[in-house]
Amino acid sequence: MTRLFRRRDERGVALVTAIMVGFIGTMFVTTMMYVAFHNQTSSAHNRSWGQSLHVAESGVHQAIAYLQNSSGVVPAGTQTGTTAEGTYQYRITAQARNRYQIDVVGSVGTASSTQASRRLRVTMAPPISFKYALFSLSDVTTKNNNVVCGDIWANTYVEVYNGDSVLASTDPICPAGGTGGVGNVAAATSYIAMANNSTIAGDAWSGGYDASNYGITMSSGAEVKGNAKASSSTPDCADDPANTKYKIGSSGKVSGTATAWGTITSVVVGTKTPNSCTPAPATKTVPTYEYNSANYPAGTVHEYTFPADYTTFNNYIAANKNNLSGVFHITGGGASYPVLLDGTTVTGDLTVVATDSPIDMTTGGMGASGSADKIVVLASWYAAPASGCTTTGGNPADCAVGFKNNFSMSSGSLSGGDNTAVLIYAPNGPVAFKNNAEFHGAVYANNIQVKNNMNVAYDARLDQVVGFGSATLDVENWEECDPGAVTTSTCG
Repeated sequence: MTRLFRRRDERGVALVTAIMVGFIGTMFVTTMMYVAFHNQTSSAHNRSWGQSLHVAESGVHQAIAYLQNSSGVVPAGTQTGTTAEGTYQYRITAQARNRYQIDVVGSVGTASSTQASRRLRVTMAPPISFKYALFSLSDVTTKNNNVVCGDIWANTYVEVYNGDSVLASTDPICPAGGTGGVGNVAAATSYIAMANNSTIAGDAWSGGYDASNYGITMSSGAEVKGNAKASSSTPDCADDPANTKYKIGSSGKVSGTATAWGTITSVVVGTKTPNSCTPAPATKTVPTYEYNSANYPAGTVHEYTFPADYTTFNNYIAANKNNLSGVFHITGGGASYPVLLDGTTVTGDLTVVATDSPIDMTTGGMGASGSADKIVVLASWYAAPASGCTTTGGNPADCAVGFKNNFSMSSGSLSGGDNTAVLIYAPNGPVAFKNNAEFHGAVYANNIQVKNNMNVAYDARLDQVVGFGSATLDVENWEECDPGAVTTSTCG
C-alpha cells in the first residue's frame, strides 16, 4: 500500500514539473518574441531617425538651389518635396541685408512606432569679405594725428607717421567689444616706416626694404608692441647674400621678438634673431563686387546713367540731403561728373555704386543721424591719375573717393560705439582723407592716403556686405532644432 501511494506521489510531482516546464518554456518563447519584435521596431525607428536627417538636408539643399536661381526672390509659404527615403517641407524667410533663414522638416515612415522627423535651421548670408580696417593694393600712408583700430594690409609699403597709432580693437579708446583685429601691420612686398612716437600694437611684417635698406624702419619713440619681422620676397633671400638689406632699426623698440635677414639695431625685449631668412607675406586681392538690384530691398534702388541723368541725380540729392538712404547705381560719367555727396546726412542703409565717376566730399563733409542701425557703402571704380590725389587732398578727378573736412559718421568718440558702419571701396583708384574724419568701418582701395585727424575703427558688421565676395550667399549657420513644425519660430 505504501508503495502504491509513493508511485502516485511521484506521478503527481512529474505532472507538476511538466506543467511548470511548459509554462516556463512558453514564457521564454513569448519573451523572446517580444524582444525580437521590440528590437525590430526600435531598429526601424532608429533607421527612420537617421534617414529623416538626410531627408531634411535634401530640403535644405533644395531651398538653397531655389535661392540661387531666383535672384533672391523668396517663395510664398511652405514648399514640399520627396526623396527615396521620405518627404520634406521647407520655408524661406527673407531677413535684412540679403540674409535668409531656411527652416526644414524631414520625415520618414508612416506607422506611429517607426515614424521620425528632424528639423533644421540654416542661415544664408553674403560671404565674409572684409577683415582689415585699411587694405590697399599698393600703399597706405598716414600723417598727423591718426588712429586706426584694427589691422592694416598693403601690397607694397606702409608709413605710420609721427604720433599715429595702429591699435587693437580691445584698446580702451577703441569701440567696446570690438573684434576688428589686434593692430597688425603688413607690407607684403615693401617696407614699414614708423616715424617718431608712432605705435603698432600688434605685429609688424614687411616683405621688402626702403632706400636705406630697412625692412622696418623705426624712429625715436616708435614701438612695435608685438613681434617684428623683416622678410624677403625673394626665395631664400637670394637677392641679398651679404645680409645688407631687410634690416630693423635704427631706433625704436620691439616689445616682442624681432627677426630679420639683415641687422637689428632697435631695442628688442624678446628674442632678437638677425641674419634669419623668412618668406614675405603673399600679396592679396580685393573682394569682387557684382551689382544685382534684386539683392536690395524693393523700392530702394535708384539707377542713373551719367551724363544724361547727372542733373536729375543732383536734384534728388539736394532734395534728400538731410535724410539720405537707399541704393544708387550710377554708370557712365567720368572725371567731369563726380558723385557729389557734400553736406549729406545718412539716416538709413546707403549704397552708392559709381562705375565710372569719382565720389567726392571735399567741402561740406558727410554725417549720420538717427538711432537706426546703418551700413553705408561708397564704391567707385574710377581710375584716378597716379599722383593727383596724394597732392591735392581729394579734389574731383583726383581721387576715386575723396574726403576733405568733416567726414563724421560716428557719435563723437570711437570708444563710445556707433550705429553706423562705413565701407569705402575703390579697387582702381586712390582714397584720400584730409582734415577730420571719424567713422567705424573699413577702407579697401588701390591706394590710401590719410592726413590730419582721421580716426577709424574696424566694424565687424562689414564682415559680410551685400554684393561682395566670390559667391552670392554662403552658409552662415547650420543647426538642428527641437522637434516642431517648419513654421515654429524658435529653434531650441
